[in-house]
Amino acid sequence: MQRLFHLLIALLFMGLTLMSASLTYSEWEGYRKTPELGPVYFTMFGGFTVFLAILCLYTFVKARNVR
Repeated sequence: MQRLFHLLIALLFMGLTLMSASLTYSEWEGYRKTPELGPVYFTMFGGFTVFLAILCLYTFVKARNVR
């Protein structure tokens, strides 16, 4: 039961990561069109996406190692 819970949480993190990656890509496109605005928003969204990806992978590992 605990393994299933970890798996569902990992899938939730995966969905959030994919949504965040889509938003990061749109910010990247905006940054390419107007680079004088600076890469602040792009790096914020990119960093958050990497953080969510790490949480997703960690939770998948936890789901496999639950006894």
